[in-house]
Amino acid sequence: QFARRESRSFANDLTQLFDPSDAVGRMIGLIERSTSHAEALVVTIPITVLGLILTTTYRVPIEGLARWSMVFGIASIYYVAAYLLWHFLGVIRAFDALYAGIDTARFRDYSNPRHLESVMNYLTATTTVGVAAIYAGFRGTLTAGFLFPSQTMRSFLITPLVLFLPATLLYNFHPRYVLRAILQHSLFAAIKRIRDAKPDDVKTLLLDIRDLGMTNAQIVPFMDYKSLPSYVIAIAFVISLAYHNDPAVQTFFGYLLGLESP
Repeated sequence: QFARRESRSFANDLTQLFDPSDAVGRMIGLIERSTSHAEALVVTIPITVLGLILTTTYRVPIEGLARWSMVFGIASIYYVAAYLLWHFLGVIRAFDALYAGIDTARFRDYSNPRHLESVMNYLTATTTVGVAAIYAGFRGTLTAGFLFPSQTMRSFLITPLVLFLPATLLYNFHPRYVLRAILQHSLFAAIKRIRDAKPDDVKTLLLDIRDLGMTNAQIVPFMDYKSLPSYVIAIAFVISLAYHNDPAVQTFFGYLLGLESP
């Protein structure tokens, strides 16, 4: 519900940032498709079925109606996660479409900085909640007390991390990368125009360059080659913290890496 409701504001903020163009139109269309449950069926059905099969195979440690209520409850969580995965992939595709039309994509001359801030906040909020939900779902399955018919099935508990975490992190990074690329493209184009500009037009071009520079400063990249080592260290620290302070996580990864007996 949050994604469906707030993505409309997200799309509107993007339209307020850019002059109308075919690339912007394609981007907005893809974002709107990314919140459609009907469009998402291509992803939600197979992943939900996968969750249903895995949960049934794990063997829930209760019987009767309660058992099937639990199985379908867990499968519904897979559906929600798959729907959000479809949304994240749709936003990535939308910014790919915008990047493909980089020559025609142009920020409005008098766009309100609030719209850009709202775009950044949406990406940050959905990524943060997404990562927290992935961890909570993964952590919850570790203590569900499944009666695995084979210890090999225990390794499949890592499925949510493999399915959802990479796209969630890329979803935060890619739009920021595209927005900065468009700004830099516009900035270089403005600098090149100065050489051929008339004296009366130079002041206007310099003001454009100043505005582009200020806008560029607002787009803080989630990750780039300079900050990558810091993120790797931070992620390693969080994993280490969870591993050493959460017995369930420690036991599972110890088993997965062959450090402990099943």
